[in-house]
Amino acid sequence: MATIINQFEEKVIKNNSLPVEWQSESALNELEEFLQENWNQRKALYNDEELYTKQQFLGFTSRRGISTKNYVGTIVFKGQQLNIYPKMFREEKEDDDTSELELNHLMGNLIQWLEYCSKFEFPYINIKSELKGVDNLKELFITVFVKNLTQCFERSGYFQYEEKTEDLSSIKGRFDIKDYYTRKYANGVLDKFQCTYSSFEFDNLLNRIIKYTCKKIITDTRSSNQKAIRSILTKLSDVEDVRCTPKDCDKVKLGKMHANYRIILSMCKMFLLNSTSTYTVDNAESFCFLFPTELLFEGFIGGFIQDVIGGQGKVKLQASEMDLIDSIIIDGKEISTGGFNMKHDILCDLGDKGIFVLDTKYKQIQRLEGNTEQEISHIVNNEVSQSDLYQVITYASKRNTDKAYLLYPTYRFEDIETKAPIMKSKVKDKDGLEKEINVHVVRLPFVFEDDIDKVKSNLKQVIKNIFD
Repeated sequence: MATIINQFEEKVIKNNSLPVEWQSESALNELEEFLQENWNQRKALYNDEELYTKQQFLGFTSRRGISTKNYVGTIVFKGQQLNIYPKMFREEKEDDDTSELELNHLMGNLIQWLEYCSKFEFPYINIKSELKGVDNLKELFITVFVKNLTQCFERSGYFQYEEKTEDLSSIKGRFDIKDYYTRKYANGVLDKFQCTYSSFEFDNLLNRIIKYTCKKIITDTRSSNQKAIRSILTKLSDVEDVRCTPKDCDKVKLGKMHANYRIILSMCKMFLLNSTSTYTVDNAESFCFLFPTELLFEGFIGGFIQDVIGGQGKVKLQASEMDLIDSIIIDGKEISTGGFNMKHDILCDLGDKGIFVLDTKYKQIQRLEGNTEQEISHIVNNEVSQSDLYQVITYASKRNTDKAYLLYPTYRFEDIETKAPIMKSKVKDKDGLEKEINVHVVRLPFVFEDDIDKVKSNLKQVIKNIFD
């Protein structure tokens, strides 16, 4: 019987608390290799801009336990399952009770977050009505994959020019004269010509990958998806059956006309990666579907703000047209025109209201509203990172604005805070004049419950308070 472990981010799981199948040193080494393979291919779904070559999904401790990091989702290895939940699913900072955590709640939140995320290739399709009864992330991904694939085939099948070389009775394309004289003429075969030509083919590498992927996942999903997959396979009946690997996906080059197939290709790569793992015993299932929560929070809040602002101003995510260093000079000679490119999480230009620099921080800080002045001062001074503060003040100063915001998520079931503390920082501008930058500490609703509209309404209210 499979063991299921539920855990929050950034927690240590001791070796003796792991599934028995994972506890040996060799099994943990295999798990680490399996995660490394998934880490190498994670850009099939998202680009977290991590420079690490070593996997960051889990940490492996010196006593051969493991530690969760800032990635949420599911790892199934040798048939045993670890579900990692966002730390903001807690009801308060010291709450480590995982007994009430449910995977369908995490999936529901993922769907809401991904709707607004622009950094993820993962497609948001309105499939909420089709997710009834889905109880694992793999089924969620298959449902989205099938829905995307069905829509793509409804628009048009994928055809591709492919180069073919064969003997023909009439010349077509490039005629191989050398072959004709050395092989055909010498053997009396005068009516055959070896030619290389381009043919507009439905039987191409992408369709072979799609067909192979569909056959791999059809037994792993529910009947409604199986029916849709069988319909897709019927349409692919003229496509050759070949075994495909994740590396085959890298060989497919898609043009602008077929941009809608890019996510299909990415998801095929993900499924192939997780179905061709060699780290399985007795055919026990292994797969890994994890998302970086820092990126989810940043992308969700940024996308939501874009929706709230609409046409009232300009909202840029990851604005990077400005450098921290304007130039480098030595001996009075300018040798460089800038460096240390700045990337603002969210930059809002609201015209007469001014420029707002907002930095999302996926970190836990205590509730501010309802505390005494002394307690609020203690929270701000001890839980707001000094480096985060330096960063947002520097960004605001370079943008010549006094409006800077550090945005943090709230815990589950929290009421919104109607007031936010402001940290005032006096700095000098390039002319040596003193100015004041106001750094607002704002906590935003992030976790969705049954009443999705209420959470969105609360979040919209907090965001409007920022700009009003």
